[in-house]
Formats: sequence, C-alpha cells, structure tokens
Amino acid sequence: MNYPHSQRFSTYCWLLVLLAFAGCASSTINRQDHSTDEKTAEPVYSVYLIGDGGAASHDPQEPVLKTLNRQLLHSGKHSAVIFLGDNVYPNGLPPGKTQSREQAENHLLAQLKTVEDYPGRVVFIPGNHDWGSSGSNGLKRIRREEQFIESYLDRGNTFLPNSGYPGPVLLSLANHRDYPTLTYDIQLIVLDTQWWLHPHEKPLRAESEEEQKKNIVTDLERMIDQSAGDEVLLAGHHPLFSYGRHGGKFPISTHFLPPVLGSIYIAYRNLWGYPQDITGYDDLKKDLLKSMEGKPGLIYASGHEHSLQYIPFTNGSHQQYQLVSGSASEPTFVKECSRGCFTYHGKGFIVIHYFSDRTKRVEFRNQKGKIIKTRILKANNTVETSNK
Repeated sequence: MNYPHSQRFSTYCWLLVLLAFAGCASSTINRQDHSTDEKTAEPVYSVYLIGDGGAASHDPQEPVLKTLNRQLLHSGKHSAVIFLGDNVYPNGLPPGKTQSREQAENHLLAQLKTVEDYPGRVVFIPGNHDWGSSGSNGLKRIRREEQFIESYLDRGNTFLPNSGYPGPVLLSLANHRDYPTLTYDIQLIVLDTQWWLHPHEKPLRAESEEEQKKNIVTDLERMIDQSAGDEVLLAGHHPLFSYGRHGGKFPISTHFLPPVLGSIYIAYRNLWGYPQDITGYDDLKKDLLKSMEGKPGLIYASGHEHSLQYIPFTNGSHQQYQLVSGSASEPTFVKECSRGCFTYHGKGFIVIHYFSDRTKRVEFRNQKGKIIKTRILKANNTVETSNK
C-alpha cells in the first residue's frame, strides 16, 4: 500500500520517537546494572591494582603512574599496590649494556619510582612479556628482573613468586590483630600464571610438569580453605574472563581487514586461540576455577588485557569477581558489556577499599585519578549477575 507523503513523514517521526524512547529505556537499564552505592565511612585497608606498565614512560613519568603515586602516598601504610605483570616490554629484561637493556630499565624505573617513597606493601608479579615473551631465555630474564626490582627498592621480597617458581604464595596484607575495627584478615594469594604456559625451561618442585600443576591446584585449594573466614584476593597475570582481544572480542572493523579473512581470524581466536588467549589456556582456567570454587566473594585480579574490567561470575554456588587492570601504558580495544559488568578503554587503575563491616568498594579510576565507576560488593556476597 502506498502512503501519502505527509503520512509517511508522520510515521517516520513516530518511529524516531519510539527509537529514542527505547534508547532512553536501555540507558536506564544499564544505569541500574552499573548502579553505585555511596559509602561514606573510611576504609580500613586499600589495595591498588595496576598492570602492563611495560611501555611506561620514565622521563617524563607516565601520567597514570604519577597519579597512582599521589594516591598511594595519600593511602599510606594501610594499603598495598600490586603490579600485575608485563612490567617490561617487549621481551623482559635483557642482559648487558645495550640500548634495549637501557630502554627496558627505563620502563621498569617508571614503575619503581612510583613506589620508592610509598610506605605500604609493594608486590610485583610476572607476565608473559617478563618471561621473554615465551622465549627460550625466559627463565633467565624473569630472574634478572626480580633481582633488579628488589635491588632497586631494597625493601625485601617484593617480586613474587620467587625465582621463576609458579607459587601460589600466601601473604597477609591486613591482620585483624593489627586493625581493631577488623573482624577478618585480608589475604593475598599470588600466582605466576605464565609459568603454566611457558614452553621452555622452568623450575620444578616435582618430578614432572604435570605433577607440579596438580600440586599448584592442591596448594591453592589449601590456602583458600585455610582463609575461610577471611577476605581473599587472588592475583595472576592472565584473566579467566575478558571482554578484550584475549577473550575473543574485537571491534567490528576487524571483520573487514581484510574482508572474510578478518572474520576467519576472529573465529579462530574464539574457537582455538593463541597460547596467550583464554581459549588457548583453557586448562589453566578450569583448574583455577576449580580451586576457587569454595570461596564466596573471592576476587581474582589480573592484567594481560590493556583495559579496565569488572566481571562478576558464579563459580559453583558462589558469587566471585574478575577484575582486569592492565592499562598502565597501552590501552587497547575492550567490548562494552551489560548485565552488571563494566569495561573501560583507557589508561587507569583499580582500587579495592575494605571496610570494617566486610563491604568492599571497587573504584575504577582514569589516568587523572577521576573515579569513572564504583561497585559495592556487599558483605553477604549475594549474586548480582553472572558472566562466564
């Protein structure tokens, strides 16, 4: 049927109105999914998460690191900062006096100067680039980096796990005996997830690599079990869930670069993946999730993806949380998400504030320190959403 021109125009206008209304309704739903609860009490303890600073500028200092330095000095000794791996691009810390060595040192110094006057706890963990990008000299490079960081800071064991071993390593960040308002401890468990993926020489405390992996799972389960009454933060370089490239998410333009082949490339990354993609280390993901299964409210923090992400998920019958904080120097694409999760494409870092009533406030801050999103994790660890 042919409509008169005026009637077609009227129909078109109504469609625009309906679409605009639908857009507003959708925005309202997203605001509810990402709703924030204001908490005015002072936190008892705070943990700062930042990763993938391997290309950070030393002189002048990377703006996000300068901002982080101010935040850390403000928080003082009742806080900790965790550098989540890939501390040196592209291939870890090389030997000798070469231009590549000087450049690598400068990237490390940008991060080390951020914490040299900070009185709180400092932890560096390794990533795949620190292991020489999975090269045959990876073990030498990771041990060289450990020695450089700990020698520069001169404050004890700040690079974990030690000497290229996989961990897990359990640290008590805040003990209730030292904090009168706390009725629980805050426990940090550190893993070297690249050890699991590294294809060349790596240290063992078992007769075989497979036996060592079983021991890692057993040790991790034991540490989580013995922290049953505490808050547990697990830190490793590789995420278990992600809306970035390692999670198989790409911008639409990738499908057309080149046409057809771009789509095949994306399908490959989703179905099989590179060794550094989540689909490429599915065994590691399954084993870690199994180890974490019995702990409600556990937070797993990682880098690897160059973005900020918050992904709540259900593991067994418990609510747990994936945090990705890997945009210290080179932010890359991350897909927008809904249903209670949050993603941010830009430089920044994440802060977890712990309160005496066992509530946790997770803040996402950009490179200027502005809070761009807040999530409140309630003490009862109720399920907010599930994103696997």
